[in-house]
Amino acid sequence: MIKFITRWLDNLWRGVDQENKNKILGLIEKNEGAHVLDIGCGSGGFSRQVADKVETDNISGIDVVEKSVVNARGKNAINASVADCENPFPLADSSFDIVVSNQVIEHLGNTDNFIKETYRILRPGGVCIISTPNLASLHSIASLVLGYQPTCTSVSDEFICGNPFDPRHGTIFRSVSTHLHRRIFTARALRELLTFHGFYVEKLTGWGLHPLPLIISKYIRCTRYSLYLTVKARKPKS
Repeated sequence: MIKFITRWLDNLWRGVDQENKNKILGLIEKNEGAHVLDIGCGSGGFSRQVADKVETDNISGIDVVEKSVVNARGKNAINASVADCENPFPLADSSFDIVVSNQVIEHLGNTDNFIKETYRILRPGGVCIISTPNLASLHSIASLVLGYQPTCTSVSDEFICGNPFDPRHGTIFRSVSTHLHRRIFTARALRELLTFHGFYVEKLTGWGLHPLPLIISKYIRCTRYSLYLTVKARKPKS
């Protein structure tokens, strides 16, 4: 029974993940010639989709994994470089019009640095779009009611434990993994932290009422309990 449920949840998560990317793209405005940065660009596939939506060729990316950066440069022609987002970004002040980051901030311990650096590299009037798991999602609440660890949180850098319904339950990492989560936000916390660091939050939305079927998420929206949170915030012009 547990194996069936974990397979169901894993397949459902993949569908929600793709829909979440579609929602991110839906928040992006056309801006020909804009300079765009994808933080946590991976191999650059989604970065290229972002650039196509903006209608620009000025697409850059940073990622902590060198192999991913090499692939982003070669496969998707992204101006990518290696960078650890726990530290100051190796990028100039006010050098980007749009910054996108999907499923990165939750992996960081120094979330204040991440937001301050994003603010610094944006031009006045520039926009950042950040998507991250929601601590208050339905499935996290259900996990806590059952006495299990929410799957969006980690208690170890070496071993995933605490929830038998987690598809990754029992996974052992031989070295510190970049896939583990350090800090998880609620919708209110994400809004307040961005506001504290000078951003104006234009929109805060969510996607996926996990573990309910995707069709339900298409017709019922409840940001507070969604699987993913996505925020669109703007740096003031002055």
